[in-house]
Amino acid sequence: MRSHTLVPALILAVAAVGLAAAAPGFDRVLASQAPAAAPAKTEPEKKTDQATPVPEKEKTAAEAFKNIQILKDIPASQLMPAMFMMAASLGVGCDFCHVTSDQGRWPMEKDDKKPKQTAREMIKMLHGINDGTFGGRTEVSCATCHQGHIHTSGLPPVLPLGVKPEQRAEAPKDLPTADSILDRYVEAIGGSAALANVKTRESTGTATGEAGRTFEAHQMQKAPNLFVTTFSSKDVSRSSGFDGKSAWQKWGAQAFVQPDIEGDRIARSGEFWIDTDVKKLYPRRVVTGIEKIGDEDAYVVRLGGPGSVGEVLYFSKASGLLLRRTVLTRTPLGRLPQETDFSDYRDVDGVKEPFTITRRELNARLTVKFTEIKHNVAVEDVVFQVPVGPS
Repeated sequence: MRSHTLVPALILAVAAVGLAAAAPGFDRVLASQAPAAAPAKTEPEKKTDQATPVPEKEKTAAEAFKNIQILKDIPASQLMPAMFMMAASLGVGCDFCHVTSDQGRWPMEKDDKKPKQTAREMIKMLHGINDGTFGGRTEVSCATCHQGHIHTSGLPPVLPLGVKPEQRAEAPKDLPTADSILDRYVEAIGGSAALANVKTRESTGTATGEAGRTFEAHQMQKAPNLFVTTFSSKDVSRSSGFDGKSAWQKWGAQAFVQPDIEGDRIARSGEFWIDTDVKKLYPRRVVTGIEKIGDEDAYVVRLGGPGSVGEVLYFSKASGLLLRRTVLTRTPLGRLPQETDFSDYRDVDGVKEPFTITRRELNARLTVKFTEIKHNVAVEDVVFQVPVGPS
């Protein structure tokens, strides 16, 4: 899972927080489809022979879910990423296409809503374009036309008087190499030796959602990737964590292991030093230009490789610090972005930590502001394990 786990260390899986506003109904459907509470751990059975077990073949979407008519042959684990991609592209929630229910699980297989039937036709059109024109590569996605809107527009923009069409700027010359920018970033936050001396981290502060609701935020981390994060208020508590093997969530008294795309999102939050090891993970690294992030000029570094995740990183031209990170997760219908901004870097024990982190993606736009970060705090590994039993 580590090879696909590259997002900011701090925010727990968005669905577990209930801060969503960007895609109404998204966290409701996740809750309605959540698995039962995790059972107590038991010792695995001892093998009676030395034969190597054959991994079980993953089910297709049609085998694992009811009434799948178009995306039948994709792996079952890729169905939800495809749904996320469609929701993000149209700026809607799951309830735009799916029948909802006030009791129990949502009847996702029903075809009562016209938008669900339309979506099937749109997917067929999308496949036709990509297969017929781009050799099967997903160069055109739902977002190509929708751009966050339910309805598309076939009209070119009509500019006001005095406004000239935007002209493409010439590519900057003499850009530094991607590796030199990445090396400078490691030095800017303290250097390899200083980073290696920090084994654990405890961060406390507040998390504020788009609607203005504020939660107390607490995160405990242990290098290289163990973590547990809790967002809480007087009436709600949501936790998530990664124990090195399993990503999990806890909503009140219910705790469960989260697989697939949500599990990957959670596990990413365990990265102890953000993007300091990308040279090991991404064979393709290229500087594409300079862009503005707020008031700062930033070098843009694109990262890619054989996995399902790529990144675009924005490093301050002046300080070398990471200002923005966009993680691109490949889905059957296109790449799904997660964007995180880092600011208010402060020195903590000789290394620089971002005290303000803002995350924007399909179902969450929220800001975490830390008031205190402590290093090398004593913590046992049991803290990161899947919780068992009631709160």
